Amino acid sequence: MAAASVTLTSSSARLRSGNSRLLAAFASVICPPRRDLSILADRAGPAVTARYANCDDGGVSAPSRFKTSARDMVLSLAVLTAIIGVIVWLTQGCEFSPSGPTVDPSSAPSVDAPKELSGAARRVDFPVRSPAVPADWRANSSNTTPVGEGAQRTTAVRVGWITPGGKYLRLSQSKAPVADLVVMEAGGGVSAGSTGSVDVAGTQWTKYRGRGDEPSWVLSKDGVQLLITGSGTEDEFRVLATAAQTATPIARS
Repeated sequence: MAAASVTLTSSSARLRSGNSRLLAAFASVICPPRRDLSILADRAGPAVTARYANCDDGGVSAPSRFKTSARDMVLSLAVLTAIIGVIVWLTQGCEFSPSGPTVDPSSAPSVDAPKELSGAARRVDFPVRSPAVPADWRANSSNTTPVGEGAQRTTAVRVGWITPGGKYLRLSQSKAPVADLVVMEAGGGVSAGSTGSVDVAGTQWTKYRGRGDEPSWVLSKDGVQLLITGSGTEDEFRVLATAAQTATPIARS
């Protein structure tokens, strides 16, 4: 019986010794013993207490408020700079003046006005004209848009040009009532009352208020309203009016 007791005690000692070596190896991985490392075995049992010199396992400190605020400020400035850059790029070709906006012709987009008008003529139920404007006028926009409401709702075919002087003129063609077309082109908020008339090569165009300080000239021809508006000069209005009133309707094919 005594021999068995000695064997049991010896096995426990070896177990504690093995555990001590295992924990020491584990501790050396977690916190390398750069200065002092001591492992104390509890003689009363297999528990082992390890002490590590110069090993700080404290929590990681949070980033300082100053660093966080500075980073957020830099990111905000970067986003703001990008937005300003986009706005500048979009408006670099436009300059506002007391007589209306002027546009840099070299920066404006271009469209094929005769082609666009021919395509529109096949889609609408009224004759469309393609005016022969001066060669140095640049067509930069073309679209169709609804006009009016209810049973009188129809379509307007529009093309815009940039003149050599940087002014903008648009011709709108529609079978809508004059009042509906005038208000639509002015962006609303205006009355359709006439402000006078102008003679263009023997043809009377009626003048209306347009968007802002821009005028609108209207001619009813063969059941279609021809409306000219924009920031162009009176001479430029006359050039477009002459071209529009003398143009023949586009053949639908």
